[in-house]
Amino acid sequence: MEMNRATSERSEALSEQASLIGSALLALDQPPNSQTIQQLLAGSHLDSSQQKASPRWIHIGWEDQNLQYYSDSNTNLLPESESKRVKKDWANSDQVGVVGHFATGPVRVEISERAADVRRAIRMEIITHVLSLLGLAAIATVLVNLAMVRLIIKPTRSLVSAVQRISENRLAVPQIQCVSRELNTLSESIADMSESLAITEQRRALDMRRAEKIQRHLLPQSPTVPGLTISTHYQPAEDVAGDIYGIVAMPDDAWLIYITDLVGHGIPAAMNASILKMLFDTASMRGGSPGEVLERVNVMLPGYLMDSEFATAAVLRWDPATGHLQFASAGHEPVTLLSKVGPKSLESTGLPLGIDTDSRWETTEHWLQKGDRLLMVTDGVAESHNVNEQQFGRGRIAEIFAGSVNEPLDDSLNRLVGDLGQHAGDLSPDDDVTILALECDSVGRQRLEVFHPDHLRIMREAVA
Repeated sequence: MEMNRATSERSEALSEQASLIGSALLALDQPPNSQTIQQLLAGSHLDSSQQKASPRWIHIGWEDQNLQYYSDSNTNLLPESESKRVKKDWANSDQVGVVGHFATGPVRVEISERAADVRRAIRMEIITHVLSLLGLAAIATVLVNLAMVRLIIKPTRSLVSAVQRISENRLAVPQIQCVSRELNTLSESIADMSESLAITEQRRALDMRRAEKIQRHLLPQSPTVPGLTISTHYQPAEDVAGDIYGIVAMPDDAWLIYITDLVGHGIPAAMNASILKMLFDTASMRGGSPGEVLERVNVMLPGYLMDSEFATAAVLRWDPATGHLQFASAGHEPVTLLSKVGPKSLESTGLPLGIDTDSRWETTEHWLQKGDRLLMVTDGVAESHNVNEQQFGRGRIAEIFAGSVNEPLDDSLNRLVGDLGQHAGDLSPDDDVTILALECDSVGRQRLEVFHPDHLRIMREAVA
């Protein structure tokens, strides 16, 4: 179809050229000679729209005179005397593809082009047209892509980045200006959400700081116990902790020192820890051994805990007048005792609290002398891990504590905390860490020292 259209247009163009030549011949006053016709053809036979014309055969008739000229692709005109060498190429009518005619009065003009040349020219026109369309399509594609990048892709990436920052709790996200109205509306919504979350986070942080202050206020402030020096370290995994400790003066002039660890950490564990401290302080006011105190707490605690919750605790009862120390543990971490007769690990004497209301705890008896030390920790110390998932370990705790026995108590505690920090590296703690270090600095009745059970055992072994 395209070929037929182009052929028809080409025939019309040749007819116009034939008409132009014929009109010029009619304007002559006398029949033209061969030289005049050749000059006329040289100035008028070419298609002005093309830089190079296809080869053509031009036939001119004036009454009974016939002249033939051949025009090659370089626009050279060959008179009839020189065109015989190419005339045979036009002998077959099949080779003649397009013909333009003019006939008025004595003048007849016929211009013809070979079919192959016509088809070649038309194909070139079609190819040029297609290439132009492809070029325009490519340019349009580039422009569309640029518009997509500017209007959609870049703004969308910025919005995704903003949402990612919000998910990482980086809430100061300004509004991103977008050309697209829809994306701009989405950007406004994200900015509003970020602002709302930032306000909520500020309130939450303020509430958590208040909760932390309240919880720390529940802990003994600069604890002072006759006959003991006490050093503490308290580090919640979050803002508040499920660990808590207390020091209570008992009715019989003895002192109860306890450390507890609720399952979990964060706000729920912190709430339960506050309740547990209240229960311990209340149970201690009735006196009794550490095992009896644990029994009283254990009876009351289930009323405040959920079914899956429990607590561990280590309890000391210290009599500063005699150096008598009682110990009981409800599934808690071992307490390390350093005395002149060597280190000793005070292990658990019963189940954790909150599991069985009928549980009982054995109370063990010990005697302290000046210089003896005790270390109480929660499981966040031993279970602290490094980047290689290696735990700090109970053995390392006892080793560090025993290795710093000749240092001041605060320095000994700081050494343990420092080694724990080096072990964890840049990792944030995943459990609460609480440490109590105690040192006996005096005993009211020093004359009882000679009858210390451990000393008597050593003397018996020496005699034997």
